[in-house]
Amino acid sequence: MSVDVIAVLTSFNRKEKTIKSLAFFESAAKAAGLTYSAVLVDDASTDGTAQAVEQSHAWVRVIRGSGNLYWCRGMALAITEALKEESGHILWLNDDTDLNENALKIMSGAGLELKNIYGKSGIIVGCTTSDGSDVSYGGLKSISAFRKFSYQRVYQEHASIECDAMNGNAVLIAREDVQKIGNLDIKYEHAMGDIDYALMAKKLGIKIFTAPEIVGVCGQNSDKGTSKDASLGMLTRWEKMLSRKELPPKSWLHFTFKHGGVLAPLYFVWPYIKFWGQAFKSLPK
Repeated sequence: MSVDVIAVLTSFNRKEKTIKSLAFFESAAKAAGLTYSAVLVDDASTDGTAQAVEQSHAWVRVIRGSGNLYWCRGMALAITEALKEESGHILWLNDDTDLNENALKIMSGAGLELKNIYGKSGIIVGCTTSDGSDVSYGGLKSISAFRKFSYQRVYQEHASIECDAMNGNAVLIAREDVQKIGNLDIKYEHAMGDIDYALMAKKLGIKIFTAPEIVGVCGQNSDKGTSKDASLGMLTRWEKMLSRKELPPKSWLHFTFKHGGVLAPLYFVWPYIKFWGQAFKSLPK
């Protein structure tokens, strides 16, 4: 059976948040008059997420992961499974993102407007907020041509803004575009897959726009316990930076040489040099 939209999610030990996120997605789909389903890859959660979702949301297809997928590979598996079903659109959805009731109406409407203007579908990025004011995740613009992998978030109420890249928290993509772009690149260990996907889409001439209204709530990740946490020692912060959840060299090397052109070596080494430059500056004199 074909549906209008399939949500794809991956989860790990966030049972209550995952159940809540799926409930908000269901409400948003119903409010928009869309038929819907979802694929959740649960990456070996120990808190009973998979079982709880199967009991509370029978319309969700739950796939058990190995415990070593993390975000990018978990989402890639979810997309692979979603493409086995007929649908109009695929919605990337973080399991800690709570969609507003009008979110899918806004996002699908923006997609139709984009198609009317440009004659083809595109990617619609939903912007979220953590506190009702500042945008926490959404569309991204490069700071400059020479710092093209340094991004700032963009959002304008009542207007769709064209983007260079995106956070993958709430992203609506027409099935035809997913088939054209392909899946997320599983060479990424955790992060970077959403940015990479946007860059692949742009190379194919597929436009990316923000939705013209905030579509939901998603708290911004804290710096505590990361390489940016000034309370940690420098070696601990360096280990954090090289970890899977931040800027692992293997993934970053793949990203920079895939998209950086002749400047790829400079793009690769720069954040690591910058880290130690700032570290030495902070030493007592």
